[in-house]
Amino acid sequence: MRILMVSPAYPPFPGGGERYVAALAAELVRRGHEVTAVTGAATLEKMLWQGAGPQRPTAVIEEGVTVIRCGLRPFPGGRPALMGWRKAMVMVSMLPGNQTAVLSRMARYIPPITHLEAALSSLSRRFHIVHGFNISWEWPLLIGWQFARQQHIPFIATPFAHLGTGHDRVTRNSTMQHQLRLLVDADRVLALTEIEKNGLAAWGVSPKRLDVVGSGLDPLPTWPELAPLLAQHRVPPPYVLFVGRVSFEKGAIDAARAALALRRQGTAVTLLLIGQTSPEFDRFYARLDENEKEVVRPLGILSDADKHGLLAGATALLLPSRTDSFGIVLLEAWAHGVPVIVARAGGLPGVVDDGQNGLLVQFGDVPGLSQAIHQLLADEALRTRLGQHGRTKTETTYTWTAVADRVLANYEIARKP
Repeated sequence: MRILMVSPAYPPFPGGGERYVAALAAELVRRGHEVTAVTGAATLEKMLWQGAGPQRPTAVIEEGVTVIRCGLRPFPGGRPALMGWRKAMVMVSMLPGNQTAVLSRMARYIPPITHLEAALSSLSRRFHIVHGFNISWEWPLLIGWQFARQQHIPFIATPFAHLGTGHDRVTRNSTMQHQLRLLVDADRVLALTEIEKNGLAAWGVSPKRLDVVGSGLDPLPTWPELAPLLAQHRVPPPYVLFVGRVSFEKGAIDAARAALALRRQGTAVTLLLIGQTSPEFDRFYARLDENEKEVVRPLGILSDADKHGLLAGATALLLPSRTDSFGIVLLEAWAHGVPVIVARAGGLPGVVDDGQNGLLVQFGDVPGLSQAIHQLLADEALRTRLGQHGRTKTETTYTWTAVADRVLANYEIARKP
């Protein structure tokens, strides 16, 4: 098959959704399919509002995938203005009547990728499938849907829907009128977990068009020895690890407050945070005193090898997030036999089995998170059991081979007359 994928960003952009798209595309190429990915040129999150990339789309071959990157224009006023624009979209969606046309025009800035329509219309190949990703930055998804309908070919959506804890702000950001119209019209909608599937069905997507395809784990890199790595970052064990965008919604601030609470109670633990920090975390961190900054240690974006080196030695991985549809980093932790602590929000409870391969807490419950960390610090047998069960689940369930099998089965269903 000739497959067109459309995504707001693509590696080296450091996001789980972007890694998902690239890994799936590479697996499909290995099976003999032809994949073209049209995406934005951002390599860091801030480029989504600061602007980045070429004036005209550029194409390269990466792991057999033709990747066409389009530039992004700066959003006037930067991130605060873009977030304000997004809030305005949510408010418009809540107005009476059909606001789809207005919202679709407003979505051109989410993110503000240039020449996206031109890049698609210039493609000379005839595709069998258009597969769009990421409902949170939906402009490429909308354009991919429109292109598929113009070409009279099936459209597949993998929304990575962030359904939060119910009808909260996170949920509203993924369930506006124009987004739901796209998902309801898609030939197939591929969820990562049963929780995401059920949530989308509750918002009006036909269960007959929904399927769960899961996620996979990339081969692990060779990682450095732990002792030199800890010495390099001046980290005393034991430590717990957070990996992802270091933001409130991802639970990074809750993780920091939990670690600080444990230290005040006399429990020796350090929190390491790997990933790009957010403005709200930077403000939180700036208010800490020097002793507290020894407990909460943002390390920035590290190499994949160093990330895995630190993962391998961690007491636990923390992902107390309400904006994750899956969380590939959970699989990475389990591959090292490391237990995980996640929030009972979004798609995470559909990945982690409470008390079997990890612990679940309510999003925003800092005392509960502290207690879960303390429980793993104090019980080596529990840590080992949870980590081993997680490793087994990863090896038997979460492989890109299995994901590609399920995705291709959905392609075939969509192509049937």
